Amino acid sequence: MTRLSPRPTSLAVPPVQAAHSALISALASLKPHRIIGSYAADRFDIMARADHLDAVLAAVTVYAKAIVADTAHMAPCGYVADETGYLEDASSDIVAALKNAVDKMLDDADEANPGAWLKTRQAEVAR
Repeated sequence: MTRLSPRPTSLAVPPVQAAHSALISALASLKPHRIIGSYAADRFDIMARADHLDAVLAAVTVYAKAIVADTAHMAPCGYVADETGYLEDASSDIVAALKNAVDKMLDDADEANPGAWLKTRQAEVAR
């Protein structure tokens, strides 16, 4: 009886598969904030959505960087450039737009009712 030696297998997970698994895991844990009812979103709703998008886009950016880095490593020298900085910039702009909307809402509310923010804050602290 002749024994065949087992074929060597690599137990290491390739970087792109590890990055994909990390992305899916991160996205699965990031549930979007639900805006309840048919009323307009308040500043807390918008901030929750901004935080959610920030986390989602950060996970996607990490994944994109891993894919580009691995592709650049495997491609002939110099053919693949890392342009993921544009994704970071776009992500930052998207989240900033939501946070700016919150600031505008606060400014508009203060113009409509000066000093209301102080009363609201005092009530929150008193709880």
